[in-house]
Amino acid sequence: MNGHGEPSAGLLRFPVLSLLRLNLAGLQLLIMCGCTQQPSGDSGIGGNEDANRDIPAAVIAARDGAKRGGEETAPESPAAVTAMPFERLSAELVPEVIPANGSERDYSTILESLGSGLAAIDVDRDGWDDLVIAGGGDFGNRSVLSRPISLLRNRSDRFDLIAAATVLPETELYHHGVSAADLNSDGFTDFVLCGYGGAEVYLNAGDGTWYSAGRLASCDGLWCVSAASADFSGDGAADIFIATYVDWSFENDPPCYAEDGVTRDNCSPRLFNGQPDQLLLSDGQGGYRDAADHWGVNSHSKALGVVAADLDLDGDVDLYVGNDVMTNHLYRNEEGRSFEDVTVRSGAGVSSRGTPDASMGVDVCDFNGDGRPDLWSANFEHESFAIYRNQGDWLFRNVSELTGVASIPALYVGWGTAFQDFDRDGDSDVVVANGNVVKHPAHSAVRQRMLLLENQNQTWFEETGGDPRSPFSESREGRGLVVLDWNHDGRADIGISPVNTPVELLENRCSGESNWLSFRLIGTAASRHPVGAVVELQLRKHSMTRQVKGGGSYASTSSELLLFGIPADAEVQRLVVHWPGGTRTEFPVPEFNSILTLIEGRATATAIPD
Repeated sequence: MNGHGEPSAGLLRFPVLSLLRLNLAGLQLLIMCGCTQQPSGDSGIGGNEDANRDIPAAVIAARDGAKRGGEETAPESPAAVTAMPFERLSAELVPEVIPANGSERDYSTILESLGSGLAAIDVDRDGWDDLVIAGGGDFGNRSVLSRPISLLRNRSDRFDLIAAATVLPETELYHHGVSAADLNSDGFTDFVLCGYGGAEVYLNAGDGTWYSAGRLASCDGLWCVSAASADFSGDGAADIFIATYVDWSFENDPPCYAEDGVTRDNCSPRLFNGQPDQLLLSDGQGGYRDAADHWGVNSHSKALGVVAADLDLDGDVDLYVGNDVMTNHLYRNEEGRSFEDVTVRSGAGVSSRGTPDASMGVDVCDFNGDGRPDLWSANFEHESFAIYRNQGDWLFRNVSELTGVASIPALYVGWGTAFQDFDRDGDSDVVVANGNVVKHPAHSAVRQRMLLLENQNQTWFEETGGDPRSPFSESREGRGLVVLDWNHDGRADIGISPVNTPVELLENRCSGESNWLSFRLIGTAASRHPVGAVVELQLRKHSMTRQVKGGGSYASTSSELLLFGIPADAEVQRLVVHWPGGTRTEFPVPEFNSILTLIEGRATATAIPD
């Protein structure tokens, strides 16, 4: 979030091939009848399967040299662009919930800039993802006020709005983030509520309600925005990382103005100091120990987004933190004892120009199918969104230009974001919710449309959501975003929480003959919420993988289900889960088009009810 949008050095520096790509895009065919199928890729990444049977096939391919060596060029333009059809569900199916930021009070504070997120949580373990929505906040007499959290219960064919007072205790936080995980290993999903002044833990009572377990003491007085829960220490209990922002208060509230120098507007984060991020290690009994200093993650870096995942596939959980107007941070877990800051040598902290971006939303995914988790950050206007390809050995290369991401017009302010195979062609696409941070921007609109980037052959991303009939063409002040399969049809849907307008659910209407599988993972030796676990579907000559992550997006938590799109001509030969700590479980290959629970140490899968 770059304040009032100061232009960054190298504005619109696209390579020649990217410019040619933009010109050719106007000649490409837009297909609106459904989602096209790419080949299954069984002739793709290879490797010696027999000699490496206990290693993920995609990892073998990466180790043996995929994507390495030589000068790289942008791929050839594909013959057609797929339009992925989505439809916004009506108010009859999704009752109105409006997160708010208090901007109508005309205080024009930076607090109003952040908006709020949401979480896709199966509240009562009936198999259907519900939506927990952060309400945001308000102002009164130069004081900060809270608004209620909302719950939309999924009834399989609609959502019902549940009165907040009947399922959730009140909070005093002006709040942004909802970070969901099973914090106490009782089988029900809890969440951490992040807001201005602290973070509060809500534990699931198992009957469709939550109770407050209190504030996290080390976060008191801090501006907490997002969180990621994972077992960082390897003791089986879920720990919590909290991303904190700046030291704004009404006592530290300088007047800021729009470009005309007269109209009051929200201030830039550059005028404030960053606050220390927090790491809280669980004692397994409901208590937490402040470990940020000892573990080396107490950076004062104006953090907004965080994602936890096993980035080097060594069995423990690492961290990627998206910071505003400062270098992003990449932390390598050193066998559950501490984190090593590998930001500088990794290359994942800055843009392709070597300068910090203003990052809000972050995610992790193996976008190119080489077996290594790659990094993604949604950034401010005049900056390219960034995709960092994992080269191995904690080296990440910014390939935004090589993959077409830098060809997106630099007028968007990106927030909630997620990788997912929206067209079920076997690779991961990416979606971004956008919206400005000031009331009177000089360079772009306050309300902005979302971006849906289709992964083409695991080498290039093409923006596909701009058709005027699509909800992606509509402008909104986007903030939080989650991905879920709300109706169990095997298509990934999108939930968004804009500022001061109703929460929306965009239903995926992608057609085609592809198949799908969806998995929920439960750890036993590992944490019950096994962040870092990798599900591998082995095809004839290559693998597809999905990883359980903590946090991600912006101030939001997507569904815990790992959804695979499987091309119609593909044959799954093996299903293997690689658990945190290094153990693995092979399961029988299930029938296509089903949702299954995979439990560590068991040899059979359990169907989740429809």
